[in-house]
Amino acid sequence: MSNKPKKWTDVYPQGTKDGDEEQRFFIALARHKQYTWRSVASLVKESKLSKERVEQIIQKYYKKNMVFANPNSEDQWGYWERNPEMLNSDKKSIAASDQKKRIDKASP
Repeated sequence: MSNKPKKWTDVYPQGTKDGDEEQRFFIALARHKQYTWRSVASLVKESKLSKERVEQIIQKYYKKNMVFANPNSEDQWGYWERNPEMLNSDKKSIAASDQKKRIDKASP
């Protein structure tokens, strides 16, 4: 059995108001031809959802291990299929990762 998360098309509540909003969110996040990481502002603009609603959807699917924060920019998010390398990474914050790098660098 695979430890990969489900695809958004299999999980979102299709045919409901929330599902319609989540569909617009995932189309903006996962189907962009050029970018694998999307800022909250670009997701708001493309999905035509409020910033608060985009952040709610991000939190919902972050808990399901389907979206990830960009390790280099905390305002950018990516979908697991577009960023499969994130499935194996730990979920440390940018600050925690930076601290570990500095400690490792300072160690003899």
